[in-house]
Amino acid sequence: MYRIGVDTGGTFTDVSLIEEKTGKSYVTKVPSTPSKPSVAVLNGVEQIVKEVGIDTKDLSFFIHGTTVATNALLEEKGVNTALLTTKGFKDVLQIGRQTRPKLYDFRARKSNPLVPRNLRFELDERIEANGNVLKEISRVELKKLAALLKENKIESLAVCLINSYINASHEQEVKRILNELVPEVSITLSCEILPEFREYERTSTSVANAYVLPKMKHYLKHLDDSIKEMEIPSNLYVMQSNGGVISADTAMNMPVRTMLSGPAGGVLAGCIVAKNTAYKNIITIDMGGTSLDTALIENEEPQYTTVSEIDGRPIKVPMVEMHTIGSGGGSIAWIDAGGALRVGPHSAGADPGPVCYGKGGTEPTVSDANVILGRLNPDSILGGRMKMDVESARKAMKEKIAAPLGITVEEAAEGVLRVINANMVRGIRVISIEKGHDSRNFSLMAFGGAGPLHAVDIAKELGSKEVIIPPSPGIACAMGMLMADVRHDYVQTYSTKLSALDFNKVNEIVDSLAAEAKQDLENEGFAEDDIELEASLDLRYIRQAYEINVPIHDLKVTESSLAKATNLFHEIHERVYGFNRKGEELELINVRLIGNGKIKEVSTDREELLTDGKVEKIGERDIYFNDSFVTTPIYERTSMNSSVSITGPAVIEQLDSTIIIHPDQKVTTDHTGNLIIDLAVEQTREEVQYEYSKN
Repeated sequence: MYRIGVDTGGTFTDVSLIEEKTGKSYVTKVPSTPSKPSVAVLNGVEQIVKEVGIDTKDLSFFIHGTTVATNALLEEKGVNTALLTTKGFKDVLQIGRQTRPKLYDFRARKSNPLVPRNLRFELDERIEANGNVLKEISRVELKKLAALLKENKIESLAVCLINSYINASHEQEVKRILNELVPEVSITLSCEILPEFREYERTSTSVANAYVLPKMKHYLKHLDDSIKEMEIPSNLYVMQSNGGVISADTAMNMPVRTMLSGPAGGVLAGCIVAKNTAYKNIITIDMGGTSLDTALIENEEPQYTTVSEIDGRPIKVPMVEMHTIGSGGGSIAWIDAGGALRVGPHSAGADPGPVCYGKGGTEPTVSDANVILGRLNPDSILGGRMKMDVESARKAMKEKIAAPLGITVEEAAEGVLRVINANMVRGIRVISIEKGHDSRNFSLMAFGGAGPLHAVDIAKELGSKEVIIPPSPGIACAMGMLMADVRHDYVQTYSTKLSALDFNKVNEIVDSLAAEAKQDLENEGFAEDDIELEASLDLRYIRQAYEINVPIHDLKVTESSLAKATNLFHEIHERVYGFNRKGEELELINVRLIGNGKIKEVSTDREELLTDGKVEKIGERDIYFNDSFVTTPIYERTSMNSSVSITGPAVIEQLDSTIIIHPDQKVTTDHTGNLIIDLAVEQTREEVQYEYSKN
């Protein structure tokens, strides 16, 4: 039997397949179909099944990473959505936190609310902060609301009543009544999506979920029906932003949990490398055709956050902490009003794509720059299924960039790469240096179709000592998904000073969340031995604006475990903010619990190949390094096993990516098939030259 993972990207859809018994893996890529993403998913499944020579009935597990919800939010192409809130709170969504998007930009504007003011409705009800009901719901009001929803052709409704995180009875009653009156309207309750305090973030997250819910439900329902028609025995599972897996049914109702669906799989692939190698601290870069996603792994574990922003709108759900910027192979190069070369964030995407794809693109892109400089093989992309139009790429680069700047086409192309690399380094610093991590202590792991092309330049800027390229870099996200466990996150607000903490109360909350997690996972078919539960607390200094999540290493909060959590809070605070206030009292804000359903692991170790330690080049190509072309040998990745090492300059090609090795750099293959590019020797030489020049 086989497990299959499919990750939909902006330019390509990646497919990976693993045989459960042997751990042998297979990969393929197909062009994405942005107008109808499911077409590319099904094409990819059909293609890899045909290539491997198996039947769809042999697919025991189907996991999918999708950008449908993310793209609908970014492009503001969700459905007609309304908001129902407590009387007096309809403008919370507009007021927000009154913070400027860009402090020194006078023309900066906040993103418009997904729900306009005329579609924000109020309900004359009230629950107090302690959970007591102050004013009951009126069924007459809800009948009037139902008429307004029909009149405005509302497809989806977000319900966010004040203090429903303490007492959810009113929201639940609203849903029950409206399901009778307007069954055609999808309803999102904030008490189900985010039972936490902070009205703005809770409202924003609930609205985002409602905005994309019908589209996501339609997409996943169509895909689920299609894989059943293909006689695939597995249910459809979807990758979450938190690095775990949920069923398609859950994803249909909570699409906001899939906003970073695909990229989270790449971070899991990085965690696997950290666990199987000596490189425990890793910065991952996932560079595809449209964007770059970067994350940090410390001591084999990814960093998590409970709040993020997409296009300036808060999304407050647990997720792997990542930073995304508009830097990909399809990022368009352009010259701004001041005559400076810029790259991105706009992308040529998959249609029409970069000029070199020959699909009608007219704007020069990063991929065009790479093919002009010889870094991409114009005759052998995607195993020869796709050829590059070099002359058209050169023409576009000359007309749009080189001629206006008065430089050669090669200088323009190299300038494009330098600008895009600088953009990516700035993005990486957001999750490293700005979070208190020294990037020099981290290896750089590059994947995505374009990541290995730029990895060395980026690593040198960060001060990393080595670059890690996984066996299938272009399919890393899809591969990582196949290693994920089913995961559910639970939270309950409980605000109190630690000195006044009621241990019975907090443990009642932990027990309640644990029981809910066990029930959900058992309903999904997990035995008790396959269920793991982890509790944590959101702590902060009194009156501080934001919290730090701190784990407790059992499911019972005691004086001893609370003291350990307090000490850990101070340590994390000092690392992130540069100081702490030991001795100052803390307060508890939220109790959290993670429920993991453990899926049987599949070994991915490569079988050792016995060779004489040599690898034959398959050709040569002129590559542009440091202002001139250098005749560079080309190698095939599949011929490089753990007994082989080569010294650059070199190009290593494979189906899903191209790896560039700069002059004098040494690259070896480790026991798991990762390519390790050693930068330490080069950096040491640069340091010696610097010391010599000073003297």
